[in-house]
Amino acid sequence: MKYSLISCLLILAVIAGIDLLIFWGVQELWNWIVPLFWKTAPILTYWQAAGLVILLEIIGSFFKSSK
Repeated sequence: MKYSLISCLLILAVIAGIDLLIFWGVQELWNWIVPLFWKTAPILTYWQAAGLVILLEIIGSFFKSSK
């Protein structure tokens, strides 16, 4: 039982780390690229970038073909 709990915590830590990198990457790319094209563009925070990624995943799921 002890090893399965540690395994679950390790998997959760890896997933959280991957999410952290993805959300941070979206935040950095937005704050670097978007103001070049749109001078009054808002600066994204980490949580706004997380929400943007999640929203894009939800919207993108509608366009996936179901075969």
